[in-house]
Amino acid sequence: MDEIVDYYDELAKTYDSNRFENTYGTFIDKQERAILQLLLTHSEELVLDMPCGSGRFLNFAQLGIDGSKEMVRVSQGKFPGKTISHADAAQTGIDDHTIDTIISFHFFMHLNEEKMKQILQECDRILKPKGRIIFDIPSAKRRKLLRYNRTNWHGGFSLTNKEIRELNTHFDIHRTYGLLFVPIHRIPKRLRSIFISIDRVLSNSFLKEYSSYQIIELVKK
Repeated sequence: MDEIVDYYDELAKTYDSNRFENTYGTFIDKQERAILQLLLTHSEELVLDMPCGSGRFLNFAQLGIDGSKEMVRVSQGKFPGKTISHADAAQTGIDDHTIDTIISFHFFMHLNEEKMKQILQECDRILKPKGRIIFDIPSAKRRKLLRYNRTNWHGGFSLTNKEIRELNTHFDIHRTYGLLFVPIHRIPKRLRSIFISIDRVLSNSFLKEYSSYQIIELVKK
């Protein structure tokens, strides 16, 4: 985890501009936000963004934590009215059964099965009964189809829905969404925005598990 934290500490100040102020990043951001808007419809629920990174999704949450002190500084600067803390996702320091919903994007893909299992145990502890965690993970089925080989920690971890169910039996998969069925990085930049609606349809068809990413809603039993 130290390697991951160091990486994000270093790029925190330029993360938004480098990752999302381009046609590829804008495409992903719009698709992710559309799914979150479908799922986060209860204004009274207490939402934790974990890790909150630069604060890209803190407009959906009241609380944020991140393991990178530099990312915490950036997000605090953008959202001074939010409660944002430096903490490990496996040891949040949050009281038992206090959170309604956790959102966690662009995180588990950097970890491994054991670390994700630890974090899901912590989520189980801090979530209220019937609480939920909404997260993204690369599709293992798509990667197998494309013969993907993991070379390092960055975005290298993926799971099938069956493997996710087996990681923590205190959760059920309630809903799933696909993201990036279209290989948008191969589409000319000037045409990418045209494919947003097309990708949304294909990613959530019967082929959804073959999208590049799955967005999973786990609900506590």
